[in-house]
Amino acid sequence: MKKKILTFGFIMLAMCFGNLYSQVSFHSVNFFADYSYPIKTRLSVTKIDAVGGGIELRLNLSDIFSIGLTAGYSLFSLQQEDAIAQWNWRFYTERYSAIIKDNLNSDSTLAASLNPIQKMDVVPLFLTFNAELNPVKSFFIKPQIGGGVLFYTRRLYLEEIWQKKFDEVNYTFEYSYRNFASNKYGNPFSVFGGIDLGYQLSDGFMINSSFKYIYIIKTPGSFGYDQFTFNDFINFKIGLTILY
Repeated sequence: MKKKILTFGFIMLAMCFGNLYSQVSFHSVNFFADYSYPIKTRLSVTKIDAVGGGIELRLNLSDIFSIGLTAGYSLFSLQQEDAIAQWNWRFYTERYSAIIKDNLNSDSTLAASLNPIQKMDVVPLFLTFNAELNPVKSFFIKPQIGGGVLFYTRRLYLEEIWQKKFDEVNYTFEYSYRNFASNKYGNPFSVFGGIDLGYQLSDGFMINSSFKYIYIIKTPGSFGYDQFTFNDFINFKIGLTILY
């Protein structure tokens, strides 16, 4: 049902842009790199940030106002208290952890280092409404508001480093591997406000930077909100804009 709703939403969005395209002119294409830092985390997350990039397309509504569609990718690295227990990784908690304990207890020459590693891939799709002010020559201030969807995939694996000592030859054999849990997915909705600062280099190019505050809309029990790791975040961008 959720997939049908999202598909219908994207079809309507595409139709809206198709109708608008026949009435408005193309403004610009912006290529950017960005950094994101959550403010209020959830699910006992103790550290998290992300780097990424993307593209923004803008259409003129008037000399001052424009609308835009932004798509991108961000890779979040995070640390979480009791990550495996929080994940509800049943294979590990119900079977595998007991095997590890038995091996270590039965063989004093064995040693193990177990380190959970967690990443989150986020693909944002935002619709923006922008104003463009030009207080001095070549310098632009662009307030913007908008909203959209954050498509995410959370990934967890256990990095296992094992050692076995052979005292008779004074040698330690070491090997490592990764034990992967099942991924978690979702697509929570968000709204944001921010400001973009740009300096026009020529008729065709502009460099810009922007700051946004993004808030995740609370939808407990749906759209993967319950497994999303923060309530809000700030986002910084630097980019190059091609003007039309």
